[in-house]
Formats: sequence, structure tokens, C-alpha cells
Amino acid sequence: MATAFLGLDVGNTRLSAALVSREGRVLALRQDDAPPDADGAIATLVRLAEEVHATAAERPEAAGIGFGGPVDTRSGLVRRSFLSTGWDGLPLGRLLAERLGLPTWLANDADAAGLGEARFGAGRGARSMLYVNVGTGIGGAVLLEGRLHLGETSSAGEIGHMVLDRSGPVCECGRRGCLQALASGTAIARMGREVAGREVTGHEVGEAAQAGDAAARAVLDEAAGWLGLGLANAAQLLDPERIIIGGGVAELGEILFSPVRAAYRANTLGPAADTPVVPAELGYDAGVIGAATLAMEGVGAGSEA
Repeated sequence: MATAFLGLDVGNTRLSAALVSREGRVLALRQDDAPPDADGAIATLVRLAEEVHATAAERPEAAGIGFGGPVDTRSGLVRRSFLSTGWDGLPLGRLLAERLGLPTWLANDADAAGLGEARFGAGRGARSMLYVNVGTGIGGAVLLEGRLHLGETSSAGEIGHMVLDRSGPVCECGRRGCLQALASGTAIARMGREVAGREVTGHEVGEAAQAGDAAARAVLDEAAGWLGLGLANAAQLLDPERIIIGGGVAELGEILFSPVRAAYRANTLGPAADTPVVPAELGYDAGVIGAATLAMEGVGAGSEA
């Protein structure tokens, strides 16, 4: 039985490679900034994987890849990346399988992180779960009957592109009023700029809110209200046992979770209003742990070395 698996997390700003035990423990980790194109990113991923191999005694049996954009798990092709070039239609799993000499499993990064949380984090023991990653963008994953549900077109869990306000701000996808355009870190930064009249980041808005700034708190409350509404809509359809929120914005803690839970309860009918809305537990390691879990369980698009 294999003792370790390789997890590769392909983010828009950072690439990570980790050797992960079957128990979900990170044995070795390497990270680097993400190049602006696919060729550079693939070369960096291979280098990071080799560095991980060099620092650990175990050799992984397989690799899992969590990609920061839509993935077709039937064909194994990346559909697109919103922030870097050269990815459209790329058979990423097959390319890395050939270069690493390992069988690979490819899925969207939110699906990977959600699976990691389900097995080793805040979702342990849950039979059904909605995972929502709130960072620069918003992604999600759905667990049904203990298994990751990818959907007929590999699009299950894309809660970030649920349209909540058709006259709202333009989303990166080109439509208006998506949850991502209303409640992501990017959205919080935009609203913060509108209030402050100068350039601010979502992180700065969060820090100001925690320090007691009333205008920043109002921005955060508005974003939290939209997020709670999006969670309520999803819960009415899925009725999950647990809702887990991860990503950088979730690290704000109760100043975010309290208004999110209030908005969730206000917009949910029946017993589902009492569904726990809890923070993720794996932190930044959710990406690589989740990617390795894809390989452990054979989930996503598989490619032989």
C-alpha cells in the first residue's frame, strides 16, 4: 500500500507541490510564484515536484492536480484560466503524468480542496457537504453520499457564478451580479475603493473592519450578506449536512462568519436554516492536501504515466 501521494495546487498567483501521507499529513512542501503562462507554470510544477521528491524518503504512487479554473474531468482538458494564458484545451493531467512518471488525477482546485476538507478537515464524518472557497474568486465543491459530486459537465459546485443581482457588478465571467462579483476578496476590494476613494485591497478592508472602522465593517457586512444569500440558495437545493467556508477571506473569522450565518438563516426555509456554517480547518494546505486526495481516491480525470 502506498504511504504517500503527490499533491499539486495550480493557483493563479502561487504554485505548490507537496508529498502527503495517506492520513492527510503534509510530509514535504515546496511553493513558488505562478508564471503568467501555462508552459512556464508546468515547468515550475515539475521542478517543485522534483524538489519535494529530493527532500522525502517516500516516492508517491500517484499525483493529484487541483487547477484554478474550470476543468473537464471527462476529457481531462483544462477549459480555461481567467488570469493566465495558454491553458485553454490543455491536457494538463496527461502532460504532467508523462513528465513526472506518475499516474495523475485532475480536477478543479475548489473540488480538490473540498475533498480534502471532507476527508481530513472540517467535513470529516459528513455524508453530504457544501464547501465554498472565498478568495480572489469564489469556487465550491459538493459532497453527496460521501462522494465528490462533479456533475454531468464537471460544473457542480460552481456557486461563485450563481447570479444573485442581474443589475450588479460585472463578473470576470462576463455576466453581472454573480456571487463572485459580490462577495469575493476582489469584490470587497472594489467596494472598499468605492468607499475610500483610493486603491485598497480586500485584505486591507478586512483589517480595517477588525480594527473597528465602521465604513470597512459596512463593506464586509454587505459582502457577507450576499455570501449568506448564495449559501441559502444552494442549501435549499442540496440540503447538505454541513457548509464549510475556506479561502483567504474566511480567515477573517467571526467578523465575517457572524453576518454570513445571519444572512443564511434569514434566507433559508425550514430545518435547513439550522445547518452548521463552519470555517475550513486545513488552511492554505487545503489545496495540496485536496489534490493528493484526488490521487488517493482516484477522483477526477485520470491519466497514466
